[in-house]
Amino acid sequence: MRQSPLIFHTFSDRQACVQALSSELAAQLQVALQVKPRARLLLPGGSGPQLLLPELASAALDWSRVDLSATDERWVPASDSASNWRLLQQGLPQAACLDPRQGATPALAAQAWGAQLSTWLPLDAVLLGMGEDGHFASLFARMPGLPAALDSCAETACLLAQAPSEPRLRLSTNLALLTATRWLGLLVFGAAKRELLDAVLADTPASRTLPVHALIWQTEHPVQVYYAP
Repeated sequence: MRQSPLIFHTFSDRQACVQALSSELAAQLQVALQVKPRARLLLPGGSGPQLLLPELASAALDWSRVDLSATDERWVPASDSASNWRLLQQGLPQAACLDPRQGATPALAAQAWGAQLSTWLPLDAVLLGMGEDGHFASLFARMPGLPAALDSCAETACLLAQAPSEPRLRLSTNLALLTATRWLGLLVFGAAKRELLDAVLADTPASRTLPVHALIWQTEHPVQVYYAP
């Protein structure tokens, strides 16, 4: 079996984890701002960023020069409490936060959002979360079009996705776009997710059906895993 391109950063508690992750993300963005006018960052929604965003917002960084967007979004109004864009925009209000809803229909929005993100490439940092079902962004096991979405050699794009729970309709970046970055991270909390990740690292047959398996075993970039129980 080939060597896993994965680097673990393990912490005893979640606050220490997000503090260290915030420092790393800020450092990556600062490096980018030293050599170009703007830095580009993708962040996930969910409970992890709710702890991370206050730490990031306090970083000594010129956020007015940072372009930010979500790794994925629910097809709900931007003002909805389930909106990832709303979470990021409120958490980092000084950043230029791009709303994935760039069209009147989900298909048009995904196409236009993907076109805009393509002008940001290569990204400076991408942080992902992971569900206990092994999904990341809004790339869920057994959803229509998943093999193409997980093809790391595909054209970078955003696409329509289907979640197993409401709100089901999602917009998501594909794996090729997420790996078009200088730095790739995964924030993981809890023993159940750690067990799942260990199974993926062991390359067990069952783990090969999980979307996160494609993320971990892609060869473009090492995945920096920030983990706390």
